[in-house]
Amino acid sequence: MNYDNFENALKKENRSLKVILGVVLLITSVSTVMTLMQRKYFLYKGGEVFQERPLAEEICKEGFISLASKEPNPYLVHKEIIKLAKENEFGLPVDEILMVQSLERNACKIVFKSQGALTSFKIVLHESKDYPFYYQILQLDEVGIDKEVL
Repeated sequence: MNYDNFENALKKENRSLKVILGVVLLITSVSTVMTLMQRKYFLYKGGEVFQERPLAEEICKEGFISLASKEPNPYLVHKEIIKLAKENEFGLPVDEILMVQSLERNACKIVFKSQGALTSFKIVLHESKDYPFYYQILQLDEVGIDKEVL
C-alpha cells in the first residue's frame, strides 16, 4: 500500500467522522434546548402523590388497633407498653378510624370514633433496625380533636 493512498483514505475517513460528529452534536443540542424550553403541566386526580412515612402510619394504625382490642401485637408495640396495657387493662372499642396522620419524625396522630364519640391519640414511635417492621409504638397520649378534622 502506498503512503499517499493511505493518507488520502485516512483524510476521507476523518472528514466523514467530523461530519457525523457535527450532525450528532447538532441533533443533541437541538433536542436538549427543546426539552428545556418546553412547558408541560400535569393534573393529577387521585390520592396523595407522595405519602409521608407510610410505614410509620401503618404501624400506628395496626399497633393501635391491636392495643385497643386488648391483644397487643408484640411486633408493633413495645414490650413496656404491652406491660402497662395489661396492668391497667387498656382497651377501647374502635368503631371507625377516621384519620391517621404523620405529625413529625417518629410521631403520628390517629382519630377514630369510639361509641359514637370522637377520640384522638398522639402515638410516639421508636425506630430500630432490630424491630421486624423498623418501628414500634413507644408512647400513647390522648389529645384534643382539631376543628379541621370535623
